[in-house]
Amino acid sequence: MKRLTIRFFDIDYVIKTDAQEDYVQKIASFIEDKVREISKVESSIVVPRSFLLAMLKITDDYFRVEKDFEEFKDRAEERSNRLLQILESSLKENESFSSGDGTRREEFGTEELEDSFKHR
Repeated sequence: MKRLTIRFFDIDYVIKTDAQEDYVQKIASFIEDKVREISKVESSIVVPRSFLLAMLKITDDYFRVEKDFEEFKDRAEERSNRLLQILESSLKENESFSSGDGTRREEFGTEELEDSFKHR
């Protein structure tokens, strides 16, 4: 693990992590923005180290879940589109085998017709 210094409400905190520094700072900035949004804090505040670490961990979990969800959504959309294409293709095939009055109609190519007469 490496030591990183992150800035949180104008105070430097040293933490140990395997994460990239820019990612950790992104998390800290996200937390700081949310705290400012909720409490309208303008000046520096001292946060106990354990609270900061917990907030960093919770926010990291949130970012990971959000990323996983977006990937899941993309995969689900791709699969839905593929299924829709298969369904539409099947419907078109089915329409070509049915006549307008609801009775089934068989369509043969010339080779299939020749084969069917040879076997009689």
